[in-house]
Parts: sequence; structure tokens; C-alpha cells
Amino acid sequence: MDADQLRRARNEALFREVNERIEELESGLTGYGDDSLLVGFVCECPDEDCGETLEVTRARYEAVRRNPKRFLVVPGHEDPDVARVVERHAHFVVAEKLDEAAEIAIEQDPRA
Repeated sequence: MDADQLRRARNEALFREVNERIEELESGLTGYGDDSLLVGFVCECPDEDCGETLEVTRARYEAVRRNPKRFLVVPGHEDPDVARVVERHAHFVVAEKLDEAAEIAIEQDPRA
């Protein structure tokens, strides 16, 4: 993995950490126990300047987070150099990191 790919993998891990904090804050709100409510998360793509958000249910977010190699990304923001799309939805995709990027994702998993 070259230095640019390493930087991008770390950016994705940082955005995932932001989403973990969003999930923690949302869990304290009234009615958050309803896993069907949409929650706004930041795109977990490698672009450090990305400010886009996506909405997914808490249940979907938790399903993605069960695998530390998976990230929520706005369609078109996936990085085929280090990940493959494993799910496509209208407003988001789930990208799974490969090889060294997967190792970084696992190492930097805030739930580990």
C-alpha cells in the first residue's frame, strides 16, 4: 500500500469514529430505541474534504458495524483501489476494505 492509500484508509477510519460518536449521542435521545428511525451519518469515504451525509436506520448501521472492514459511503465515493462494494442501496453503499486497507480498518476499529 502506498502512502496515499494509507492516508485514505486512515481518513475512512476517522470518519467511522465520527459516526460512532453520532451513534452514541443518538442513543441517548428519546425514541432512539426504534431501530427503524433514520439517523444522519457522515460519509466514510477516503476524501478528507467530503462533507456529505447519508441517512440509514440504526439497525442498518449496526449491521454494517458488525464487520470492522465495512464502511458506509455515498454512492460514487467508493475507492476501488482498496475496497469492493458489497451492498448497493439508493442513497448509500457498503464498501468492504481489502488487503492492507482491511488490516488498518480492523486495527482502528473503535469497537475492538
